[in-house]
Amino acid sequence: MPTLKQMKKKLKEAAEMDKITISKGEKNQILIDLNGDGKPEAALIDTTDSDGADLLALDLTGDHKFNLYLDDTDNTHFPDVVYVDKNGDGNLQLAGEGECLKNDIHAKLVKIYNTLVDEESDTEHINKALHELADLIKEIRSGN
Repeated sequence: MPTLKQMKKKLKEAAEMDKITISKGEKNQILIDLNGDGKPEAALIDTTDSDGADLLALDLTGDHKFNLYLDDTDNTHFPDVVYVDKNGDGNLQLAGEGECLKNDIHAKLVKIYNTLVDEESDTEHINKALHELADLIKEIRSGN
């Protein structure tokens, strides 16, 4: 798994030609602004101080607060636990864990997560994953 510094560099290179902006957030965070509004729609976060991302946080409502979290608790590049903040108040609820999460949206998010955190991913694949993430967030926000 690449370090956060390596990951940030690769993400920036992949996003350079688009409105996508990659920036450093709080400690151990990479913020991803997918639509150029200056606010992140996603973040890759290192919650274990391992210098590698193990959590993908998403703003699915457009209120500039993360409310869906995919957590790779066993460091397998497969987010095995999903948390939801339904009210946007920081009160996370377990949405599911393990095999029960294998629906279409979860499968797409896992694929995107895998591409973003895989040290073998090249700039082209990362750029494609960022666009897929932007499209998926738009789709979820529109209710389709």
